[in-house]
This record gives sequence, structure tokens and C-alpha cells, in this order.
Amino acid sequence: MKLVKSVCPYCGVGCGLFLKVGKGKIIGVVPDKDHPVSKGELCIKGAALDNVVNSRERLRYPLIKKNGKLVKTTWEKAIKAVADKFFEIKMKYGQNSLGVFSSAKCTNEENYLIQKFARVCLGTNNIDNCTRLCHAPSFSAMNEELHRGAMTNSYEDLPEADCILIIGSNPAATQPIGFHRLLECQKRGGRIITVDVRRSETAEKSNLFLQINPGTDVFFAAALLKIILSEGKENSLFICENVSGFEEMKKYLEKYPLEIMAKTCGVSETLLKNVAYIYATAKSSAIINGMGVTQQPFGVEGVLAIANLALLTGNIGKPGSGINPLRGCNNVQGSCDMGCLPDFYPGYAPLSEGTVKKFQALWNAELPVEKGFSETEMIEAIGEKILGMYIIGENPALSHPNLNETEKNLKDLEFLVVQDMFLTETARLADVVLPAASFAEKTGTVTNTERRVQLIGQALKPEGCKTDFEIVNLIAKEMGFKKQFACKKPEEIFSEIRGAVPQYSGITYQRLEKRPMQWPCNKENPDGTRIIFSDNKKKDFVFYPVVLKYARENPDYPLKLISHRSLEQYNTGTFSRKVEALNKIRPENFLEVNKTDAAKLSIADNETVKVVSEFGELQIKAKISDVPIGVVAAENHFCESPLNKLTSSIVDPVSKTPAYKSCRVRIEKIAQ
Repeated sequence: MKLVKSVCPYCGVGCGLFLKVGKGKIIGVVPDKDHPVSKGELCIKGAALDNVVNSRERLRYPLIKKNGKLVKTTWEKAIKAVADKFFEIKMKYGQNSLGVFSSAKCTNEENYLIQKFARVCLGTNNIDNCTRLCHAPSFSAMNEELHRGAMTNSYEDLPEADCILIIGSNPAATQPIGFHRLLECQKRGGRIITVDVRRSETAEKSNLFLQINPGTDVFFAAALLKIILSEGKENSLFICENVSGFEEMKKYLEKYPLEIMAKTCGVSETLLKNVAYIYATAKSSAIINGMGVTQQPFGVEGVLAIANLALLTGNIGKPGSGINPLRGCNNVQGSCDMGCLPDFYPGYAPLSEGTVKKFQALWNAELPVEKGFSETEMIEAIGEKILGMYIIGENPALSHPNLNETEKNLKDLEFLVVQDMFLTETARLADVVLPAASFAEKTGTVTNTERRVQLIGQALKPEGCKTDFEIVNLIAKEMGFKKQFACKKPEEIFSEIRGAVPQYSGITYQRLEKRPMQWPCNKENPDGTRIIFSDNKKKDFVFYPVVLKYARENPDYPLKLISHRSLEQYNTGTFSRKVEALNKIRPENFLEVNKTDAAKLSIADNETVKVVSEFGELQIKAKISDVPIGVVAAENHFCESPLNKLTSSIVDPVSKTPAYKSCRVRIEKIAQ
């Protein structure tokens, strides 16, 4: 038996672990007691990872569609079919007729190769990743106000906060080990305040819980801003030295009476004033935000308002402070860092003439300049502008909104390639399916939610499948780009990344073998950066006046549906639902309904009901719970009751992130 050091592939915490290897398979998982964040802990999902790697449902050979059915084929035939068809579509319809989804399940090296493949081989900036479905609004807003779009602080320093304000996030379920670090602040006398629609697991362990109305986060944050200003609790010195736009923001807030804000978000003025006082007067206050804020019709506005709070009180650049969007996937931060975005090259280099020239010289290829489509835009443009897609490690047939339309569009593609470990709902629609290796069968780096770059070790050799690194290289070479894709090992690609991504320039495999490192790591920060903006340099932050908007009511659909996640399952269940122990604990979905609403509709506990929206319907068991009147809630992990059959294609106008949390439904009894 041997132990191989690795990183959990589930959530954005990136817990350290060792894979126990014996007789050519993973026989167990051991937590890494020396890991700076997880400190010898793993959640129930991470502890059962051997079941995922060893699953009998793993894809072990390529599949190709013949006469409407997926049949076994060889790697040589599959790669040639993909390369030939991509080239044909590119020549026939133009380079922007193809789109690529990269994956948070891939390493940094693989994601770098994927976006390079899209831009060099296909000639398009139609490249995106699953950040579009969750924290693209956080990146957009923070990039505007702070000129950085990542978590400012670290799980190592957040326990030093005197106040942690958690808005629209449930880390007790979605990032349980990271949440254990946050709870440490309470031992020091710090307070955790949770703001959410549901009384979540996080709310239960908080010092104070504010239950707000759905979709009113921006009103809540704006109310705190107004109170802090009226009480004179702003940090005037910090603002004077580091932030512009103060007077404009202050003047804009004057238009909105506090009474209206309080009524809209459903929290009393007294409680709002109490929270504002705690946050503004604490020695250090941190904000944690999640998808309750971002997955709204105006998600960017919500994060802008939250960022204004941190700037107004000077809670930036010191331990236990900052703005900290909790990334949902193991390497979604790295996917963005590597340039898997339609409007940024690696290292968040903008789509400018200078950027394109730099990468043309680096990659020895002509490159696209125009902005590409986001994930949601690609799906919407199928048939008219997008004719072929390459989807890696994502499952839009369950994860994207308005599933009836999404599935129809995916079926309308002239050519669909899916690369995954399992035959997902999306893979079943593909023309070619390429079996991908698991995290245990490759080496490379991943970057967690707090910018921590970590090295994963290869425990097993791929059996029948190939690493994403190898697959992308094979397709690129088959398309005639051998020179640009000549690297044979992930470490060689990482050397290229160090030159392309300034934030990673000081990181090497040799250094990562000793310990994880947080970017930016460069000449100015040779040992990495635990807290961004912690230097003494003058900053050029910007206040942005936010527009207070609220989604319209619809009397035909009187209930507001809130989707959420559980501790035992993960995303669309591609990994977690392969584990029998997890399925026993969380075997099915249910719709939480308030007892008053249930009585009004004559619905009994555990009764199967029909849930109907403007875009679709599904059947699900009802569960009487303490959700607010007028609100229903369910999890988004289950293909048997896919919530996205109910959600709309409405997206935030800036980030193009779906408004999953702004879904209106009605409940109908099923005739016996």
C-alpha cells in the first residue's frame, strides 16, 4: 500500500488528502493533518472519494453515435472524427460557429490547454466555464470596484474577524470544512451574522440570523450603507486615501428611504441598525457572499452593494476582513485564472490589441480579438450561430436553466462532443463521448476559492480513459497544430503558465511540493499573498452607486422557488450519486413548503405534487418545513426532479449569469 498526496475534487475549499493505493486501485482516503485549511478534516463526500474513482459506471472507452445510438469505438477513430468535424464546421460556417465549455474538474494545466485549443485551433473566444452559472457577478462587480475579482482574504485569517457577515451562502452545507474555520472566530468572541431566505444550517450556528425576502439582497446592503452613513460610522480616512466616487454613491442613496428598503427586504429598521452597527464598529469585519446574491436578475448590483459596504468601513486589506465569494467547485477559480473566459485571456488579460499580440507571439498563431459568447449565450445561440460544441466535465442538460429549451438546443447541434468520467445526461446527447481520467489518475495543479494553488499527485494510471491534458493535445495535433501543442508533461505547461499568468510567475512545482501557495506570487510577493491589498500602497478603489431593483410579482405563479445544496450531494450528482452511502442519507429530492401554504393548498407531508412554472413542470414530494410563507425550496442535485425545468433563461445583463434564485411557481395537486 502507498499514500499519494492529493486534493479533494468537490467544493472550493480544496481539502488536502492522501489516497490509499493498493493492488492497482484506491482503497481509502486519509485526511492531510498538515493542510493549512482542512487541518486533518474531510467532509462525508471527500471521505468517500474512493467510491467515485472505482465506480463501475466509469467510462472506459470512447463512444460514437451511429444510427442514433452511442456505440464503442477506438481512440484513434474518435479523435479523428472530432478533429475532422471541428475543422469542417469551422471552414463551412466560420470560426465562431464553435463553442467550448472548460471544466472546474480539470487541472490548471488542462484548463490552460483547453482555452488555448479554443483560440488557436478553433480560432474563437467562445470559451467559458461554470463560473458563469455562479460567481461571474462577483468577479464582474469586484473587478469594477477593486480591480481584482477573487476572494480577498483566506480561511487562515478569517477566524480573526470580529464580525463575519454571511449573505446568501450556506457554507455549513456547501463548504463544511471551510465553515469550521469560520466558526473559530466565535471562540475568540467574534460574531457570525447570516442573511438568507432559508433558515439554513449556517443560520442555525450563527449568532444572529436575518431572514430576508427573496431577491432583496441589494436592498439589504443598501440599507446598511445608508445607516452607516447616517450614523457617521464610515471610515473617512480610508475613503479619502483609497476610494473615489464617495459623494456620488452617497447622493444616490439619498433617493431611497430606509423605511422602503426595510419593508422590501422584510427586516425591521431596528434589526438593520443593529447589524449595521456591529459590522461598522467591529475592529475587523468580513463579508462572505454566495449564490443567493449572484443568481439573481441583477446579481452584479448585489455584489457591488456588498463591496461598497467593505469600502465604506475600510474593511479591506487586513486580517479578518474583505469580500469573500465562496467558489462552489474545486478549481473554478483556476479555470478563470487560466483564461477560460470569453472576454479575458490568461491572467485576466483584457481582449486588447496588446494582449492578442502578446499571446500570438507566445503561441505562434493568429488569434481572435472579438469577445466570445458566455456559456448561457452559447446555448441560446445554438442553431443560429453555434453549430458545434465541445463540453468538458460539465452537465448543462441538468445544470443550465430552462432545461426544456436547453435540451432542445443541445439536440439541434450539428456536432456535440462531451468529455467526462461518466455518461451524464449531456453525454447521452453527444455525437462523440471521450472518457476522461479522474483526479486520482493525473498530476497537475488546482486553485481553491482563496487563491491557494495546490499540487495533486497521480495515484493510478488511467484505465481505458485518458487525461483531459492528453485528449486535448491529441485533437489539437490531429487538427495540424503539433508545434503549438508539443508539451508532453503538465509541468511543462505550468512553465508556460508562469510566463502567461503574472499572478503565478513565482510558483513552481518544486515550491508546491513543500506547501500550497496563494497568488499573486511574483517578484513583489515572492512567498505568495494571504491577504490581497495588505500592502501600504495607495489604492484606486471605486464606489459604484447601485440601482435598487426587484423582480416583478406574477399572480399566476404566487410562490418563489429557492434552489439550494445539501451536504451529502453535489451539483448535478455526477460524482456524489455514484456513492451508495451518500444516496442512503440523501436518496431523493423534496419540496419544502410552509405549513400555512400547505394547508391553503390541502397538501399533506410527503404527498407528491406537481410544481409548475412558466417554463416547465415536474413532480416532487412535498415536505412541510419552516420556509417563509410564499416560499418553497428544493435541492438541485436530482435528475428525477430537475429544478431547472422550472427556471427561466433570464440572466443578469452584465455577467450573463442565470437568475436561478428568481423562479416563480405554483403547486398543483395530482388527481388520484
